[in-house]
Amino acid sequence: MPGFSLARTLTLPFLPRFSRGGFIRQGKEREAVQDQVQSLGIKCAGVDVPMETLSGGNQQKVVLARWLLGNGRLMILDEPFQGVDIRARREIGTRIRASASQRATLVICTDPDEALEIADRILVVRDGCVVAEYPRAGLQRDELLAQLAGVTPQPAARPLLPQGATLV
Repeated sequence: MPGFSLARTLTLPFLPRFSRGGFIRQGKEREAVQDQVQSLGIKCAGVDVPMETLSGGNQQKVVLARWLLGNGRLMILDEPFQGVDIRARREIGTRIRASASQRATLVICTDPDEALEIADRILVVRDGCVVAEYPRAGLQRDELLAQLAGVTPQPAARPLLPQGATLV
């Protein structure tokens, strides 16, 4: 949010939790913000820095931290890994998975590797319809890619010779 500090961007939807009598209890707000900054590894000079001074990856982490701070029963994240480096992806993925143990979590992503890394269950949606559903356990990347492309995965190649036979 342009013009807002990292702290205010993070806590804005939850100000009643940090307020009493119409006044923000800055100590309580700062403590919650510091916890999120540390937990997600947000790199910043302090919690009062303007959001626009943060890198894209750190801005993405702040947005995620905002919703992790909430205590809703459902969290919907659309492309939470967009524009972040590999280390940030891991940090974000770890926090999303930890949060998923406390609430229902729906992650919308277009990268199959991200889906395979974070999901317990993967739904493939094409033309507005769910065309496939997979548990993460045992799902192969090639199978998921084929389903995303709308093609039938090819069976594994058969050996030309029976096992143990030799070619003369």
